[in-house]
Amino acid sequence: MKLLLRNFPFQVFCMALLSAFAFGQAPDARDSLAACNAGLHACESTRTVPPRLPAAGSGQQKSSGAAELSDRLVICTNGWETCEFSLLAQADLNSSEHQRNVSDCRNGSQACDRSKLTSQEAIALAVADHKRNVSDCTDGFTSCDRSRLTPSEAHGVTVADHERNFSDCKDGLGPCDTVKLSASEANQVAIARRQQNVSDCRDGAASCDSSKLTAAEATGVRSAEKQRNLSNCSDGWGDCDHSRLTRPEAQGVATAEHQRNLSECKDGRETCDYSALTPAEAGALKKAEHQRNYAACLKGSGYCDLSRLTPAEAGAIPPASSDGPQ
Repeated sequence: MKLLLRNFPFQVFCMALLSAFAFGQAPDARDSLAACNAGLHACESTRTVPPRLPAAGSGQQKSSGAAELSDRLVICTNGWETCEFSLLAQADLNSSEHQRNVSDCRNGSQACDRSKLTSQEAIALAVADHKRNVSDCTDGFTSCDRSRLTPSEAHGVTVADHERNFSDCKDGLGPCDTVKLSASEANQVAIARRQQNVSDCRDGAASCDSSKLTAAEATGVRSAEKQRNLSNCSDGWGDCDHSRLTRPEAQGVATAEHQRNLSECKDGRETCDYSALTPAEAGALKKAEHQRNYAACLKGSGYCDLSRLTPAEAGAIPPASSDGPQ
């Protein structure tokens, strides 16, 4: 039997025996143990079993504790009378606490206790910390500690700093130190900034500096501004300055505005200006509204105003629907 047990993973035995232990102990003890394993504030150490297994520490202690726990598993499997479930439960609790501490250390939590890490866990943590610091330095984060970099890593970080500064200067984003640029880079930055300013002026952005435009660029910007104003006036979007329109443009804008108002009146929108409609348009809208009202009264669906119907139309309305405006 012992030979068979040793061929199974250690964790399988733990799960099986702890399940048996859970069914055998009182509900309040099980709840308290579960709270302690999960690291919850509801944990009551006085209601769980006292620590009797050696805590995770040196390699020798860990090996001795694992061997002792393995023997106890065999005892619990083969002879229930001599089995001590409390010791198995405490071992599981110690393991959960240890894993939480490892996780806290990896996440940089203040709850981390490095003295409780095994030598392998401490090494893995040091490697992860170093990689994170190199990444922080490369990305320019304030958490970077350059004193922990190797000469090769420090050189790579210096190159990354230079490239980031060059990119910020060209894009106009973030801090830019022009002193750190080479002559070629400074020339590229000047070209990029000029192009960006021209683009800003064409788009009507507040960041536009028209004093830096050449004569040709200024002409192009004025043409773009004129086209943008015409588009705004025609579409009814943004700022529209009618005084900047030519006579043909003003006529086209007036036609577009009239059609837009007619459409809003047909849709019954509050932006409709009925006074701007022609007599023919006003008559057509009045006729369409009369037909809509008559149909609503006939169907009993929608707004119906019986007072606007002709005597013949009113006579065609079913009695149930002739009680007044619907």
